[in-house]
Formats: sequence, C-alpha cells, structure tokens
Amino acid sequence: MKMRNDVPSKGLEWTNLILGAALACAAIMFVGLPAAAWDAGVVGALIVCSSAVALYRYGDWTEWSNLTLGCWAVVAPFLLGFGSAQGPMWTHVLVGVCVTTTAAAQLVASRRTQAHSSSN
Repeated sequence: MKMRNDVPSKGLEWTNLILGAALACAAIMFVGLPAAAWDAGVVGALIVCSSAVALYRYGDWTEWSNLTLGCWAVVAPFLLGFGSAQGPMWTHVLVGVCVTTTAAAQLVASRRTQAHSSSN
C-alpha cells in the first residue's frame, strides 16, 4: 500500500469530498425513512473521510474505498428498501454514480502517473 503526497487531481478529490458532504447532509431530509437517513449519513461521512485522507496523503486505497462506497450508494436504496422513495433513491443513485466515476478517473490517472514515473 504505497502512500504519496501527489494526488492525480485535487479538484476531483475535492469534488468527491463535497459530494460526500452533500449526501451526509441530505440525511436530514430523509428522517421519515430511517434506513435512507442512516445510509446517507454514514456513507456520506465515509466518503468525506476517504477524500480528506487522499487530499492529505494520497493512496490508491482511498480511491478504491470511494469506488466501493459509490457503488454501495447506487444499490443501497434497492437493498435497504427505500427504492420507491424518489428523493432519497435519486440522491443516493446520483451521488453514488458521480463518486464512483470520479474515483475511477482518479485510479486511471494514478496508474498512468505510476507507469510514467517507472518508465523514467
């Protein structure tokens, strides 16, 4: 598990941090659906933590964490039973897709950086 200080894109990392914070804050709007509220709060907070760690000291594991959390956010409404509630469902799915896409882009950029630095 190699840690380094250079983040492939700090802008993308900040994007995931903000998306995680938005999901965590959205939990307040879902108080009528405890499963949605808890999931949004916990998953959002974990995305924020993972992104903050990546900004401080980057490691691919932080992106794999966000990729996993983003995938979970997409499927959680259907697995936890709040898929019929449009607001919480779409919030989870949209934030999950964005976090997953951003984490995947960071992993690709990280691989390119590693390949480039090892060839020099």
